[in-house]
This record gives sequence, structure tokens and C-alpha cells, in this order.
Amino acid sequence: MAEQELLLAERHAAPREAFTRLPAPWQQLITMLIADPPVPYTEISARLGIPVGSIGPTRRRALDKIRRRPAISALAGAEQGSPEPTMARMITPISRAAQRSH
Repeated sequence: MAEQELLLAERHAAPREAFTRLPAPWQQLITMLIADPPVPYTEISARLGIPVGSIGPTRRRALDKIRRRPAISALAGAEQGSPEPTMARMITPISRAAQRSH
């Protein structure tokens, strides 16, 4: 039981730690993309001063950087088949909803 709790704690801590290693503008972008309700791409563009067409590619680069963090890589195998959503699975549908709402 303690081992499962430790793994769960690592699964929550690793994405947070990886997120803090992103450049501040990428942190702002990811924060806006996971907001509830979703922030429209046009608003994200205006707030961050980036073109709407750059939001998706920047999100992808941020998520790729998160995935390359050693703690995330180590947990990736443990998450195979896990019903718990990964950061990428959470952000992708939310950002699509934000894109549609502009």
C-alpha cells in the first residue's frame, strides 16, 4: 500500500516539477490551455503576444520538453495502461476546445 502511495505521489510531483522547468511564457501558455473554462486561442494570443498559429506548436514543444524530463520518462512506463490521465492527454482536448471557442 505504501508503495502505491509513493508511486501516486511521484506521478503528481513529476509533472509539477517538469512544469516549473519550462520557460515562464510556456508556463503561462499551458496554464491558460488547462483553464476551466478554456481560454480562447484569440485571448491567449492577445495576452501572450503570440500569433494564434503559434499556440499549438508552442504547446507541443512545451509538452515535448516535459516528456523529456527524467522523472517523467521514468514514470511513462508505469503509466502504460493506467486510467489516470497524463498531462498530454489532459491538455490536448482542452486546448482543442479553446481553439473552437474563438
